[in-house]
Amino acid sequence: MRKNLLDRLKKSSKEPACCDKPLDGAEGHESRQEGLISRRKMLQVLGLQVVAGTVAVNALAAPKNFNPKHYNREITPDQLPNTRAWLSTNPTLCVGCRTCEIVCSLAHDDQCQPSLSRIHTDYDPTKTLSKLAVLADVCRQCNMADCYLACAYDALTLDKETGARIIDPKKCTGCGECLAACPWNMIVENKEKNTFSKCDLCGGDPQCVKYCPANALAFVDLR
Repeated sequence: MRKNLLDRLKKSSKEPACCDKPLDGAEGHESRQEGLISRRKMLQVLGLQVVAGTVAVNALAAPKNFNPKHYNREITPDQLPNTRAWLSTNPTLCVGCRTCEIVCSLAHDDQCQPSLSRIHTDYDPTKTLSKLAVLADVCRQCNMADCYLACAYDALTLDKETGARIIDPKKCTGCGECLAACPWNMIVENKEKNTFSKCDLCGGDPQCVKYCPANALAFVDLR
């Protein structure tokens, strides 16, 4: 069932919408050109504002209620191996369709439930353009990952291939230390199972990137 849903999502993302059907003659050509130009200009303006706002927010971000003295691993942050892969987003291309959230929850939890998604769609991230600017928010796979250092039960592990910081659901006790430690709010709580999860890059084949109809997501791989 999950495979069929993913295949249908992939197929639909490649098909043009009914409103995109070409018009005949010069009128259709001019209409398409005007539409493309206006859309590009709009996306550029929105994108610049989103990027500027996001950079400012990220620069000021700090752990919510986590103190380095509470590290529960016997290593210091600088001893944690660097990640070798991560996701990047392009706010000028994101259309806010939330396909990434559906695909993520379907691939990991066998249900279409955005609240369980490891990727989040943030509308108006700068708090200035309500529901006009959209940004897909992803796990940064931090090199000095507070979530990893906070876990006292070895539930946070490192993917041998990508270096991604991932949560082993079999070891997670639901203590919430990783949630408290993450400065980006990218730890996801499953209240039904009393466990936490985060982006694992799908083992090096991120499904959100594969099925994004706007190509707003990219997989950065330094392996």
